[in-house]
Amino acid sequence: MNLKFLLLVLVLVVVSCKNEPKNQTNEVNNQEVVANTFKVTINVVVKNNDDFCLLYTEDGSLNFEKGIWKEVKGNENDQNIVFVLPEKVQPSQLRLDLGKNPEQQDIVIKSISFEYGSNSREIKGFEMGVFFRADDTKCTFDSKTGVVKALSVDGVRQIPSLYPLEAIQAKELPKLYQ
Repeated sequence: MNLKFLLLVLVLVVVSCKNEPKNQTNEVNNQEVVANTFKVTINVVVKNNDDFCLLYTEDGSLNFEKGIWKEVKGNENDQNIVFVLPEKVQPSQLRLDLGKNPEQQDIVIKSISFEYGSNSREIKGFEMGVFFRADDTKCTFDSKTGVVKALSVDGVRQIPSLYPLEAIQAKELPKLYQ
């Protein structure tokens, strides 16, 4: 138990030191990004066409009623999927639903970036497992490799979902709004 606590503290220290300035060269599907919008970019390998959804709450709960859907074109190479939340929304918890295509292969998440105004934060590898956990009734998630594998129940592929680790997201996301 103490080892887990020390590991979590170490990860939080490393994570909090990784704030990076916003990359000014990124474009968001030819949309102008307003300074007070929250943006999530997922660098991912998705081999078949699909639809992804970023769900969010603003009250710290896990009652995900608001979301943004994005059409994803299948590609053997990694690609960026960009979600721009409505102006002035400051999410407290984020959830990712990673495709409903029953023919979808394993998905590989390379990194996840969060931006708000001039503040940004990129997570990858083990750190993704500090921010997100698999909905273990629907998928498995290896944060070291980024591989998300959908589970099948009675021969039906489940929609893989990554839920927030509530305490971490509630503490780390507001740092972007300062």
